[in-house]
Amino acid sequence: MPYPWPRRPLPSQSGYRKNSVMTLNWKRAGDPGAGSAAADGTPRRDMSGMDVPPTDSGLIRLYENGVLRPTRTPVFDRVVEQARRIFSCQASLLTIIDEANDRQFFKAEAGLMLTADEDRVTSLAYSFCRIVVANSAPLVIADARIDPRFSGHLAIGRFGVVAYLGVPVKDETGRAIAALCVAESRPRDWTSANVEVLQAFAEGVSTQIKTMVLSERMRTAIGQEPGGASALPQPASAVLTYHHAPDGTETIDAATAETQQIWGIPAAEYMARFGDVFAFCMVEDYPLARASFGNSAAGMIPWHHRWRIRLPDGQVKWLEGHGLPASGRNGGLTWDCTINDATRLTS
Repeated sequence: MPYPWPRRPLPSQSGYRKNSVMTLNWKRAGDPGAGSAAADGTPRRDMSGMDVPPTDSGLIRLYENGVLRPTRTPVFDRVVEQARRIFSCQASLLTIIDEANDRQFFKAEAGLMLTADEDRVTSLAYSFCRIVVANSAPLVIADARIDPRFSGHLAIGRFGVVAYLGVPVKDETGRAIAALCVAESRPRDWTSANVEVLQAFAEGVSTQIKTMVLSERMRTAIGQEPGGASALPQPASAVLTYHHAPDGTETIDAATAETQQIWGIPAAEYMARFGDVFAFCMVEDYPLARASFGNSAAGMIPWHHRWRIRLPDGQVKWLEGHGLPASGRNGGLTWDCTINDATRLTS
């Protein structure tokens, strides 16, 4: 076997178009949020103001640290694009729900015909993701047109969403705040393996949000405005490129200077001495740490894991890592991994 772990079959992709675009027009005349008038002449609320602060206390925090803003975040864009590719589906979205203001917006999307950022907001009347967040549980719809739970749902007639699979994305408190979903304009039978893979993607998104919240918490702890210089040390975050060759050889092909802050050694020395991201990993944490990469490789799903290290001076730290697997050189696999010092978050 080329890898020291069992490979798990990818979700079934037969019968579905690759690289198709879902022709969803998320803002049409007459839709709630399109700024038009209803049939009775009542003006409808303009949903295009994405950068309007929310009123929910939990979402205010996300707005302040940039999660709940219209700016794109590359790591989230990569997740939805890879989810769309893995599932060979028409569209994939990361949708944040603002219940108090009757809106959802797409923090990241792939496969939709959107022309501008303001098109990424709709009323909750058209939201299956709202149900995912409200129940904090996966939502599986094979054919919404004949599913009695969703008879007459506006997303079917307006946007052509027929098959839908969504799972919750949670903040650092464990509260569901968003949904990661994949959708089709034709029926599709989702499997338990499909749900499992999408949940792995969502856990990676949750990890990223927790990291963003931790950074913001550290800034506000000293009364500092977001984006300003901080007198409080920021949590170290290093980026490493880990490559696993078909013959089992492991190398760190690139490492940023922040390895010095996390492991106490320069990037060049780290690359020369270690073949994976688990340098100084505590013995009892190592088996699960290795298995986390095995699961990522087996399903080509996002990698995320939290483990402890003990430095030569006896200091113990919690680290948290996440990354996306991709085909590497000579048939191997490569992960561009972000490793965060999660000691403060864990404690």
